[in-house]
Amino acid sequence: MKINVPVLDILEKAVQDGLKDAGKQILKLARKKSPTDGGDSDKSGFSVVDDLTLQVGFKSHISRIQHEDLDYQHKPGEQAKFLEAALDEVDVRAILAAEVRAAFG
Repeated sequence: MKINVPVLDILEKAVQDGLKDAGKQILKLARKKSPTDGGDSDKSGFSVVDDLTLQVGFKSHISRIQHEDLDYQHKPGEQAKFLEAALDEVDVRAILAAEVRAAFG
């Protein structure tokens, strides 16, 4: 007996899986680039997929300030706009395409 699964369900699941993977990669890279004195800011990072939307960010007020203030002097490897820089380095489209291709065999 063949059970038909709607194509949209398969596609949506693949995209959600890809978004989760992309979010993890973005967050990991953002944590490496973020100014880290005590580590609490890094721990406030999150990645959430809701339907077909990915949100990656930091809850810490300090992280938000560090992200936006371009005048701070950071240690080597750390930078302002660390979240944006991480997003620029992660190829989200390629991750999504790979998940969709895998889902449809």
